[in-house]
Amino acid sequence: MEVGDFYSLREKDTKGNEISFEKFKGKVVYGVNVASKCGYTKSGYELLEKISKMDDVEVLLFPCNQFGGQEPGSDTEIESFCTLKNVQGATVFTKGDVNGDNTRETYKLVKNELNMGDVAWNFAGKFIVDKNGKILPVKREKNLIPDIERLSKQ
Repeated sequence: MEVGDFYSLREKDTKGNEISFEKFKGKVVYGVNVASKCGYTKSGYELLEKISKMDDVEVLLFPCNQFGGQEPGSDTEIESFCTLKNVQGATVFTKGDVNGDNTRETYKLVKNELNMGDVAWNFAGKFIVDKNGKILPVKREKNLIPDIERLSKQ
């Protein structure tokens, strides 16, 4: 994989299907590491619900159990939890690591592109991908929805 080539990534979703990120070409993508039993879960999923309803925006969820064991569920349980939280149409990937020796490919690329160290906690590994595949940092969460709206209109 060429560094910086978001669309060459492939990850497995919670149903075991391999998803090619090519399918996200021409759309704005919002990705984040999630956990169902974290103190940030309520506010994190409220924000995800809003973003998932935006036009031409893909939401990618990367469940991770590296932080305090706060994502203990199976892939099926995680998928059900996301549905329960009204995150419509999001792609939920199989549970995996965002740090360490077993870092999933998406986060290897994101951290490399953004010159970012380890992800600090659940919901902290946020990123946006513009319609051309450029990975962008989430600078301030309060600007997140306006930033995504602006990118989706470009």
